[in-house]
Amino acid sequence: MKYSLILSLLLTVSSMGRENPFFALDPSKTQKITSNVIESKPPLNSVSYTLPDQARILKEVTFTIQNIDGSIESHKMAVDQSVDWHRPLQLSQSGVQTAKSAQHNSSSSADFGFIRFTTNGKTLTINTTDPLSRHFVLSDPNRIVLDFKRSASFRSEKKHLNAAPFKSVVMSNHNQFVRATITLDGRYSYTLNQSGNNIIVNCK
Repeated sequence: MKYSLILSLLLTVSSMGRENPFFALDPSKTQKITSNVIESKPPLNSVSYTLPDQARILKEVTFTIQNIDGSIESHKMAVDQSVDWHRPLQLSQSGVQTAKSAQHNSSSSADFGFIRFTTNGKTLTINTTDPLSRHFVLSDPNRIVLDFKRSASFRSEKKHLNAAPFKSVVMSNHNQFVRATITLDGRYSYTLNQSGNNIIVNCK
């Protein structure tokens, strides 16, 4: 009798246990994992969506995007307008550039005498004989900072680039080194390569 009671208790406890105690009870509460590796995808040209034949009003549109750090988030845009289901919806990033946007995206340069900055699309070429000691990023606003070894005395100077994604560059003196602070028009990752007296910065 005693052994039967113990066996019954063991069977009851085992039936109440979870199959895998390492998984959360509620799957919705599991931690979301992000990656800093972004998949390479072709640029958006044009996509279309055919509405169901009973559609009459488009209430909202949800955009699910992957950020530069690999995380996923969604943004809703309210529409609340009538639609004709016979005509598909179109999503496109193509189009004719305005004169202002074309000028904003053109190449540009800034010359400080001992160092020169030249942009070409998302590439910035820095020409200088001064050795680069370090580089890093800052946010709010988004900036790329480069420090060069040079003993100099001068006032800080700012020059505009106005060639997306590069907005401006500021040269400042810090006794034993000079600092170039490049302000960007948004958040980017970047690569940096050196070839002779040229430093190539590519924004992604």
